[in-house]
Amino acid sequence: MNAMIPFRLLSAGIRRHPVTANPLPASLLLLATGLLIPAMAPAVAQTPADSVPTFQGDTLHVGDTLHVGDTLHVVGTRVSADLPERTRAVQILHRAELERSPARNAVELLSWVTGADLGARSRAQADLSLRGAGFEQTLILVDGVRMNDPQTGHFNLDLALPLDEVERIEILRGPASSLYGSDAVGGVVNLVTRGGPGWSVRGEGGSFGSATVGGGGSVELPGAARLRLSGEWDRTDGHRPGTDAESRLGQANLRMPLGGGELRAQAGVGDRAFGARDFYAVFDSFEETRTTTLGVGWRSDPTRRLMVEPRVDWRRHGDDFLLERDNPAGFRNVHTSERHGGELTLRTRAHPRMGIAWGGGAWRETLSSTGLGEREEGRQALFAEADITLPGAVRTALGLRLDRHDLWGTAVSPSVAAGWEVRPGLRFRAALADAFRGPTWTERHYTDPAHRARPDLDPERSRSVEAGVRLESAMGTHVDLTLFRRSSRDLIDWARPLNDPSALWETRNLTRAVFRGAEVDAAWTPADGTTLRVGATLLSLDAVAPGDLLSKYALRPLTEQFTVALDQRVGGRLGLSLRGIHGRRPGERDWREVDLRLEAPLAGARWHLDLRNLLGSDHPDLTGNAVPGRAVYLGVRFAGG
Repeated sequence: MNAMIPFRLLSAGIRRHPVTANPLPASLLLLATGLLIPAMAPAVAQTPADSVPTFQGDTLHVGDTLHVGDTLHVVGTRVSADLPERTRAVQILHRAELERSPARNAVELLSWVTGADLGARSRAQADLSLRGAGFEQTLILVDGVRMNDPQTGHFNLDLALPLDEVERIEILRGPASSLYGSDAVGGVVNLVTRGGPGWSVRGEGGSFGSATVGGGGSVELPGAARLRLSGEWDRTDGHRPGTDAESRLGQANLRMPLGGGELRAQAGVGDRAFGARDFYAVFDSFEETRTTTLGVGWRSDPTRRLMVEPRVDWRRHGDDFLLERDNPAGFRNVHTSERHGGELTLRTRAHPRMGIAWGGGAWRETLSSTGLGEREEGRQALFAEADITLPGAVRTALGLRLDRHDLWGTAVSPSVAAGWEVRPGLRFRAALADAFRGPTWTERHYTDPAHRARPDLDPERSRSVEAGVRLESAMGTHVDLTLFRRSSRDLIDWARPLNDPSALWETRNLTRAVFRGAEVDAAWTPADGTTLRVGATLLSLDAVAPGDLLSKYALRPLTEQFTVALDQRVGGRLGLSLRGIHGRRPGERDWREVDLRLEAPLAGARWHLDLRNLLGSDHPDLTGNAVPGRAVYLGVRFAGG
């Protein structure tokens, strides 16, 4: 397995210096425009009450007016919140379900998502793939803001997001470049933060010398403003030598009425230090990362004919990598990447049967690197989306996006999707979309004695088609079946001549591949409090690459995946939560993992006992070493508000 991972493929580093005072002309212009438009927009025309879906608790309601503080952002749309669920394969995990999950951090919540492949190297770092697309081809959002790192997708899940701050997780399976641009090839995951009142404190300890403390709560401020603060500290000795880790996460979220709308501001920081033995090479390596995020957005009163939403954001990621942990003077990579920019979105209901969203954005990305050099590039985008209801209960979504990058040029991403509600509880849907992924800095500039990157790489491009049916019953049951096909070209990979082991690995646009798959997402929620969710994905892969080249890592998806999540109340007090997964990759044996949580109230708190990997599976992780074996954790949670 180690031979399948580049020597220092996709490493980065921390450059510990103050934030540079880079000007943000495009971002400030977008924000200023957004603040001026509401003053000019007519306030007399009210949005029809039955046209704007809203969230109340865990349920999506259509037919209520969207008030300030309600959530409009749902992954896969900029127009109306229920559109993706009616036209695309969407899964939403709400807070009640997430709190019952035996997860120790926000990233682990993704382990049991249908069609997802969470490839963890250790407790500190993991990669996420959807529908067989690699981690570079899966887009990660937090409150709708891009988290993908321009240097390498290995850092996409280095989130500054404590577990207690996650309100829900939205998963769109399938392409979404017409909305989000680069990287949204296999799907998009949006982690939505909490915004309401309440507080919680938790602690946990157990196997592998693990300990976790976390919590969060909200503070009411003058002027109907609310500030939420949350934090998390976690450490472990690691499930094998060289995988010890410690992380410290903190986040602050502010929401307040302003100018007839709502202002939202967010700041977060995540520090991680961890042993990285065998992560990228056969060495006892060590790594430290820091992720810092800032964002400010404003949303106008949704009852206006024209709804305006400007937003600016900034993300910095640093990584300090030591090839040999006990030799700080040896090989070391130190890098810092930054992205800053903003976008402006406008929404209106042009007709009772038509909603439209359009806008644009601009971002600047920089890299300060000991191994990749000093880099600076810009990208801009224009986008538009329409939600059209046709006669016969047919809902149609049209999307188009134009992306322009300083280096690799222009990409146009169209999409069309439709859903037909044959009768209450029976809905058919279909979608056709193009997607793309631009090469990362590592793929274009990384070089060492065994690897040579090529700066002239073209973006990957793909076209996907899917069809699905959803059945629902009044008893709280749904079954969602999807068939899909994705044809990709110019896939980027490290490759070398097949019969020359001494040759350098080079990045190339070398592969064409066709992915065909079938997905099932089913849930049963009777009135007695039981919840059963089952997911299944079968995937086939046909790849065409030059016959004289050996491809390194691009084509290693899960071809079989089955997940089950069962939550059950026993005797009115004891809670039982079971999570199981079965997986298989090409050329490898299949494997199964089962996790169990037992929970009960005691002394004003909720106590839980987690039993992880009950079957003792020892299948390999991304490094080729065995995943963590059986483990036991005991925890407690206090909550109020």
